[in-house]
Amino acid sequence: MRTAVEARRRDEGLAKTGLLAVLASEAVFFGTLLTAYLFLRLSQPNWPLQKVGLSQLVVPGLNTGILLLSALVISRANRAIARGDRQGLQARLLLVVLLGAVFIAGQLFEFLRLGLRPGDQAFGGVFFTLMGFHALHVVAGMVIVILAYLRARLGDFSAHRHIAVQVSAWFWYFVTAVWVVMFLGLYVV
Repeated sequence: MRTAVEARRRDEGLAKTGLLAVLASEAVFFGTLLTAYLFLRLSQPNWPLQKVGLSQLVVPGLNTGILLLSALVISRANRAIARGDRQGLQARLLLVVLLGAVFIAGQLFEFLRLGLRPGDQAFGGVFFTLMGFHALHVVAGMVIVILAYLRARLGDFSAHRHIAVQVSAWFWYFVTAVWVVMFLGLYVV
């Protein structure tokens, strides 16, 4: 019995360490892109989004709220399974996926609203790259959450065995944190 518990703890530790290594490299990636964007923006006197008005912050502001809400929901999903509430876990995981889809739709709307294209000089290229890669990460997070949901439907998780839910939540928190930094860098600074 003791060896099974030790093996599970070892596996959980490896999963967490592996995810932290991936997230660290992703943080460097997004930090580099955002630094390039800010460098270009500060060096150009006629940057397209130089003066963002309050009305231009509505869509990205709502998107930020949606992603923050989804982070709260996945946190509640993690707590639900820690209490052994499998139905609560499943419902919250589905809600996270739905909120992620709404966020992606909002990002697409925002990009189209701005009328930017990837080839629009440096601004459009860097802006498109930041938004596009973040959207890909949100979609990847949605896939991870869907897989956790499917596993939850199969009864794979219990109050004592749910590392995949924790790892899914960590990835979702990361995607949310990256968006908050991007929102500040793209729209507020």
